[in-house]
Amino acid sequence: MRNLHLEAAIWNLFTSVDFFEEAARECERTMDWFGALALTRHVSNFGRNNQIYDRLKEKASEFRRGAELARFGDYQLIWQVSQSVSGDARGFMEQPLHSWMTPAEYREFGDVRLSRMFAYADQITNALNNAFIAAEDFVDPDPDCPESNDDDEGFPGGSIVEIYTEKINQYKEPLFWNLPTPLPEYIIDKSVACRTGDEVPWTGVWNPDTGLEGHSLTFAIKGMPMQPAFRVVKTIEELERENDGGVFGSPITVAVATTWHPVVPSGRTLDPEAELRAKAGDPCPKAGIWQPMEPGASDRRYEAGEMMGSLGTPYGYTVWRWKSER
Repeated sequence: MRNLHLEAAIWNLFTSVDFFEEAARECERTMDWFGALALTRHVSNFGRNNQIYDRLKEKASEFRRGAELARFGDYQLIWQVSQSVSGDARGFMEQPLHSWMTPAEYREFGDVRLSRMFAYADQITNALNNAFIAAEDFVDPDPDCPESNDDDEGFPGGSIVEIYTEKINQYKEPLFWNLPTPLPEYIIDKSVACRTGDEVPWTGVWNPDTGLEGHSLTFAIKGMPMQPAFRVVKTIEELERENDGGVFGSPITVAVATTWHPVVPSGRTLDPEAELRAKAGDPCPKAGIWQPMEPGASDRRYEAGEMMGSLGTPYGYTVWRWKSER
């Protein structure tokens, strides 16, 4: 069962100036760690260590500049900077770091420090991708690859919640990805509408008239053409079952023209005591004891992000109701 309020809050987090600035601080923390270690080992001038340090410093500056431009509605630089992080990281790891780092330090640099930087960059990239490329691809598809206009380059379906939960729990030192507590209540403003291909009148999170089942919210930028919605026609799980457990990174989606409406805060917050529900196959939105809404079925504990189970109900799918922390 999709949660509009939670999804909207995460979309707003990943596209916020605060998030962009935190990405800059993550670069600086990695820069400081790398610089201090190289200085301690007397290898600051070895190989390209100085260039790695300088590139991390430059990257932090670029994130800050991108954040500042985003304050004024220009997201182009922050999108481009985020896209470049993976290439920089690969270049860093191609250097002879093993020759002076211990195995533990090498893992810390690649699997933790650079991984945390990429976690920020990847979410920024995905949150902004469709705003920059989806409308153009839909209206004027690449003749050499016309099917690419059906690819959702953002967060297909409700995957943004699953990704948020996975990343927030991935690192020993938590990421600074805090959502408001309690969550703000969001409403769909039907007084404003924008059709796919029309000029976007307002920067922010939008909801498609298609509904969220099989679709996602999106982030659109004022003055740019509005993107299509993307419908998930085959999930990752379905693809893996059909291909004997093969690994797939994205579902199959199809682009559809639709009308969009802004998703805006109502000015109220959600009642933290309000009943929280999730259906089988959804990622668990909150750790604790969950009660299936079927007579005689037993309660079960789920961790946040864990897939809610199915009890094979004859009514279509199992719905779970959150009861308590323990």
